Amino acid sequence: MISLVRAGLNDGWDRLIAAVQEALRLGVTDAAAVLHILRMPDAEERRRYQISLSEELAEFERPQPVMDEYDLLLAAPLPGKGVIQ
Repeated sequence: MISLVRAGLNDGWDRLIAAVQEALRLGVTDAAAVLHILRMPDAEERRRYQISLSEELAEFERPQPVMDEYDLLLAAPLPGKGVIQ
């Protein structure tokens, strides 16, 4: 709880009270959760981060591998052939 008092001194009591009320509304009572809510950026800033992050990660996009052949491994062995070792 001392961390919440320090956060109130640094970030302002109104913001801390709003964060505590939001945490209680969500059913959370941990001080770390209150600090997370207090320091979470607003919705517009989160959207900007999301857009910039998606642009950075776009270079790593690859098509999903085709896994159809793996289903054949799960099929029952052919009669008389047994299990291939």
